[in-house]
Amino acid sequence: MNAVNLRKPLILTVVASALVGSLTISSVSASAAGDPGISATEIVLGMQLPETGPASPGYNKVDDAARAYFDYVNSKGGINGRNIKLVVKDDTYKAGLTISTASKLINEDKIFAFFGSIGTQTHVSVIKDINRRKIPDIFVNSGYSGFYTDPKKYPTTFGGLGTYTVEAKILGKYLQEKHPDKKIGILYQSDDFGRNAMAGLITSGLKFEAKKTAASFIAGTQGSLGLVSQMSQLKANGVEVVIIAAVSSATAVAYATANAVGYKPEKWAVISVGADATTFQTILGARKVPLATSAAMLAGTISASHAPAPGDEEDEYVKAFKKINDEFNTGADKRWDNNVMQGMNIAYLATAALMGADKKKKLTRAKLIKYLENKGSKLSSAAFSPLAYSKTTHEAFTGYWIGEYDAATVLQPVDGKRVVYTTDSANGPVTVSKYERPAISADALPKVA
Repeated sequence: MNAVNLRKPLILTVVASALVGSLTISSVSASAAGDPGISATEIVLGMQLPETGPASPGYNKVDDAARAYFDYVNSKGGINGRNIKLVVKDDTYKAGLTISTASKLINEDKIFAFFGSIGTQTHVSVIKDINRRKIPDIFVNSGYSGFYTDPKKYPTTFGGLGTYTVEAKILGKYLQEKHPDKKIGILYQSDDFGRNAMAGLITSGLKFEAKKTAASFIAGTQGSLGLVSQMSQLKANGVEVVIIAAVSSATAVAYATANAVGYKPEKWAVISVGADATTFQTILGARKVPLATSAAMLAGTISASHAPAPGDEEDEYVKAFKKINDEFNTGADKRWDNNVMQGMNIAYLATAALMGADKKKKLTRAKLIKYLENKGSKLSSAAFSPLAYSKTTHEAFTGYWIGEYDAATVLQPVDGKRVVYTTDSANGPVTVSKYERPAISADALPKVA
């Protein structure tokens, strides 16, 4: 864990053992004035993420970035005069704490909606109860397709990332076209995240052999157990292109371990949620790796993104969000990176959704969900891909562009031109997207038709 993480307080809730495995939340009925978490002056959102623990580096910046954007919105009058309040709980990327902190957010903080929660396996532990209680669960920071492709199963949950399947299909197709004669392998965490990415890669036509070209590890163990056996396995089996489907901390450990065992694959390719450059360098810096060395290690790595690279200084959304981050972010580490960009972007989307659902100043949970299903696909953001929200899917972005990290750790479009590819979470083809991103307004507030 890097030193920055220690500056944030650990928020834990002690609960009876009977809570483990189920929220066991007492029924919370709407007040006479409406749903919980909303009043004439405030809308309360709740968020869960690893602020501490082995998975926290990088991800523990998303909440501060989102709060900064909400504070900016509040400074401009909020949502029809209501301020947005973001309450955040640290679940350390452990499902047991996700259960207890969700209970506290609902029963004690009385949130209106869950927003931007981070983690696939952690969210699995609470998603059924959240949906059963008809609480909006919006812009979830997980690309697990199982949360979104069947709205009948999870009617209140909406993604905040493209699915791992979509991204993996696009990445897999690219790697096969650019490296047709190379042996391609994968390191993945053995949970729904890793398996979802694996499914997309296989759908794209790639094939892997367990214990040979496919190496797995249990999420969260990369810091304590390391990845020596996994990297040694891929090295012994002659894997030339290594795909990583894991959190950022595991990506950094994988690179460091490969270097330690003398393994130098010709190309690395990393699923985007594990490919943030700042987090990568911070983690390796804690291992006494100089910035110049970690930058050189990352250079040439292939990844995908639905949004502009944080280092794209000419992008209008980057410019606007960076300015807000500089002025409103009070977090311990506000350095601009992918995590801050994502926090800003989903807060921008949440603001737009709340504005759209509150047009007649009668915002309710049901109206927010209905708005996202009926009009959510028309919301714009920093992404170069539209949202896929409808009554038949709650998937977010369906488009990604492929980039390669340069010597300055900036993800640059391959071949110098950004091409956005789109597909679905099933067996649909990968095609070139025709979406044109709307410009951001001068005041950096979303405009809702």
